[in-house]
Amino acid sequence: MSFDLAVWPEPAVITAEEAARKYAEFAAREPAAVPADPRALAFHRELTARYPSLRDLPVEELENSPWNGDPVVLGEAVLITMSWSTADAAVLFVWELAERHMLVLFDPQGPTVYSPPMLRRDSMSVLAACDGTRVENPDAAQIEAVLGRLSAKNWFAVLERGDHYVQVGVGERAATRSPWLALEHREGLPDRHFRVQVADPARIVRAFTGFAAGDGGWRDGFDWQRVAY
Repeated sequence: MSFDLAVWPEPAVITAEEAARKYAEFAAREPAAVPADPRALAFHRELTARYPSLRDLPVEELENSPWNGDPVVLGEAVLITMSWSTADAAVLFVWELAERHMLVLFDPQGPTVYSPPMLRRDSMSVLAACDGTRVENPDAAQIEAVLGRLSAKNWFAVLERGDHYVQVGVGERAATRSPWLALEHREGLPDRHFRVQVADPARIVRAFTGFAAGDGGWRDGFDWQRVAY
């Protein structure tokens, strides 16, 4: 089983669902069916300079390569297939390289989209959890699903937009105990950091959903306490 990634340029932020559709279209292409985009070629060139293609490696070095198959340029996209056992260091390099080349990085295993810096903006929100989940511009169903997986091990989730965020924690590491959850939000500066304990998970979901939608009333109904540093 392989660990797959893909990169390509986008003019604006896209959802994981949109990225999955594009990835399927790229994967169905025949090599050389579409002219290679210069941005994809530049990314591929730098990627294979760091981790050479399998066909360029001596036999004795093949087992040290992260590739399950050579990275391939398909029009504006580069599709990457790695071995799970050797993927970790290469994945970090692929992400850093996508950032430098201003390309979207798509992880179909998630599915997860990582937008390049030029697409990031204060209006874009990112939902992340302790278990490694990351969702850009999550909808209500995605928020409910991520928060529904909170546990003693997967103990926090945070939804960020610019320098504002709302987060929730459970258990001792969040300085709370069942049935309470610690809900916090911060509005820029540290002195605008607030906390409240909530027993009803549905209220947490509504708070996150309201924050994601830009509804300023999501804070109402909570007995917020300022967090002192």
